[in-house]
Amino acid sequence: MKLDRVSHIPYSQRVGRYHFQMVQAKLGAPVEPIFGYSLQPYYTRQQQWMADLSDSLSRLYRFFADLDNAAREFDPSRPNSAINQRAVASSAPEAAAVQADSQAASGTHRLRIVSLASGQSHTSKALPGDAPTVVLEGPQQFVLRMGEQEELFSYDSQASDSHADSLRSIAEALRGSSLGLDARIVSEGQSIALTVSSRQSGAAAAFELRDVTGNTVRSLGLDRVTQKASDAVYLWDGVQHTSPSNRVTLSDGAVQLSLRQAGENEIAITISPDMEQLLRHTRTLVNGYNRLHAFLAEQSPVLATQKLDTFTRMAQASGGTLGNYGLRVQSDGQIALDESAWRAAVSANFSGFAKEMAGLSRSFREEVIRVQSKPFASFSRSYEAATSANPYEQTTASGMQFRFAARTGLFFNQLW
Repeated sequence: MKLDRVSHIPYSQRVGRYHFQMVQAKLGAPVEPIFGYSLQPYYTRQQQWMADLSDSLSRLYRFFADLDNAAREFDPSRPNSAINQRAVASSAPEAAAVQADSQAASGTHRLRIVSLASGQSHTSKALPGDAPTVVLEGPQQFVLRMGEQEELFSYDSQASDSHADSLRSIAEALRGSSLGLDARIVSEGQSIALTVSSRQSGAAAAFELRDVTGNTVRSLGLDRVTQKASDAVYLWDGVQHTSPSNRVTLSDGAVQLSLRQAGENEIAITISPDMEQLLRHTRTLVNGYNRLHAFLAEQSPVLATQKLDTFTRMAQASGGTLGNYGLRVQSDGQIALDESAWRAAVSANFSGFAKEMAGLSRSFREEVIRVQSKPFASFSRSYEAATSANPYEQTTASGMQFRFAARTGLFFNQLW
């Protein structure tokens, strides 16, 4: 078996770096004989430096989180962000409730509700509950027909049954229906009756009850329609529409209407960006940026090594266009908001404002994520010192140990 050859490393190469460092130490500071020395002051300073940096980073990340949350409200890809909210004003909110999403075009629309959608209902005769039943004794069968579908129901009627007993038997039989019916017993003064109604509204929900065996439907009058199934009819900007439901969507789903009352009068509905909510979040973004800017200026001795002035450059780069919307970068680097100018400019050109704010907020968020993803140690040294071959220029923990060695003449084992 052939062994790999092990190269010999001269003694001078192994200790040369140490000799060089000690020579530099002697040249840089006087060296006194050391009879005894405590490392406690050094470690105390090191722990204090780490505590200060940790506190600064903790506060920095909180400011980052505030700015990130504020920037999210201007992200057009988030359906619930402030930039996507719309305000709706109705001249008759009791007759029609309106909601609009980010795709709804701003403007004023006219609505007139001709009739509401309704389901079908049948109500039986009302008799005292303890009155004798009018249903014949024996097996009872009746059929429910809805559109092209039919369903058969059956129960047994006894001669001793009361009116209430018969109604409960019919209601129990109908509860198993797969065609979407509700059957409930209602009180009418001293009497009770059975109401059978469709769960869905619209003309397609019409149904028919018919006896097959016995006289349940005829004797109780359940073949009588008390409310007819019908579609809603309404006019939107002069164009007539129908709907099986009183909840309708328009403009490819961008506008949702809840029809509540029919009438002859037109209802004016105005759709616009939610200016008050948008202004509130603009204030939050500006305040979040200004707090972060002030904090970075205060903590520049600790955090300047990361060159966090990127946020200032972003704001200044956007200042030219955002200045048209009342946002101006001041001489001290902070942003000022002129609310009156903001209202006028955003009302006149909302799409332009949304585009500019989306770009600025995206840049803020990307920079927040970039800085937060950096390791803790990267905040402790400058870019220039990190690439230097001279250990005395570094502010890392190892570099501080070299500095300490230079002042005391001690040889400090870096592996210890």
